[in-house]
Amino acid sequence: MAVDGSLYHTEVVNEHGLVGESFVRGNEGLALGVSSSLIDSPGSNPEQFIGFALSTCFNATIGMVERKYNIKPDTIIHTAVDGLKDTKGYKFVVRCQILFHELDDEQAQKIVDEALDTCPVAKLLKANENVTFEVVDQFKF
Repeated sequence: MAVDGSLYHTEVVNEHGLVGESFVRGNEGLALGVSSSLIDSPGSNPEQFIGFALSTCFNATIGMVERKYNIKPDTIIHTAVDGLKDTKGYKFVVRCQILFHELDDEQAQKIVDEALDTCPVAKLLKANENVTFEVVDQFKF
């Protein structure tokens, strides 16, 4: 059931953890084989899902901000997600690098800062100490 005021609602179901399949309930019919980076099994893993979600949503939001200022969207985002062991289990380290072809670093950072306050995925992740956003001239990973 959607929350009040929802602009879009989806439900993803996983019945067997990291072995098997996750699927979208409803008309979308999207199903993916799931796995873990820690086991030798086919399928996509949570690290990949986080990378896809952040790269896609954040780049789309940057494009919206750029159009707002009559700037042609022309960014590429690389997101690296690493799984590490920590004292209580595991953690993810997420590094998002943003490359602008036409903007100088100061202009690019202003666009990124505005997008960080607009993108729902970035807003979800940005306060975490293990998540970084960096404007780059060339990708470092």
